[in-house]
Amino acid sequence: MADVTEEEQVEAIKRWFSENGTFLVVGIVVVLAIVFGYRTWETQTREAAEAASVKYEELVVAVTVSPLEELSEENLSTGQFIAEELKQNYSGTTYAHFAAMHIAKIHVQGGDLDAALKELEWVLANDPDEKIKAIANIRVARVLHGQAKDEDALAVLDKTNSAGHEASYDELRGDVLLAMGKPDEAREAYQRAVNAQINKRPMTQMKLDDLVAPKSVIAVDDGDDASTPEESE
Repeated sequence: MADVTEEEQVEAIKRWFSENGTFLVVGIVVVLAIVFGYRTWETQTREAAEAASVKYEELVVAVTVSPLEELSEENLSTGQFIAEELKQNYSGTTYAHFAAMHIAKIHVQGGDLDAALKELEWVLANDPDEKIKAIANIRVARVLHGQAKDEDALAVLDKTNSAGHEASYDELRGDVLLAMGKPDEAREAYQRAVNAQINKRPMTQMKLDDLVAPKSVIAVDDGDDASTPEESE
């Protein structure tokens, strides 16, 4: 085959670009759009997470009090306002989920179980990760138990993946089952909770001990006073 001249090579390249140049340009534009789009999304996500982190810190500062102090109405109101900001503007972040659970805890401490349940249901409705979902479900069940809605609490626990929170999960399950008049099942749940605890909690062990089946007691009569059934008849 004769050698291809330089002019022929140039013509071949021109011809290729004439036939494929449009597709090449479009491909380059698409790739650049993807790259820059991803970088923009990544930057916006990072900035949103940083802003949410700052807001969450503000919330924690607002509602944190010493053990001997009570949370003031003003600080509670501030905390709730910040939590609502997080929920509205950063609903997909872990900070918003933690904020709602933080406010739920405050409501529980204040005896407002309905408000606490509302916060926890918001968390579950906003796509939390599996660990947060497990915590939220366990807390929902605990609130329902506090409202004496033990059937509902057990239903929540039945569909919950304990996800590394086995001790808390099983202890609460024991509490619910005991309230439902199922001491044998409650005892099994408490035993699982004790077994799962790395740092043993005395209260859980006490609950288990209270349900341990009593040993059979055999009465032994004094030999001199013993009488047979026939003698006593």
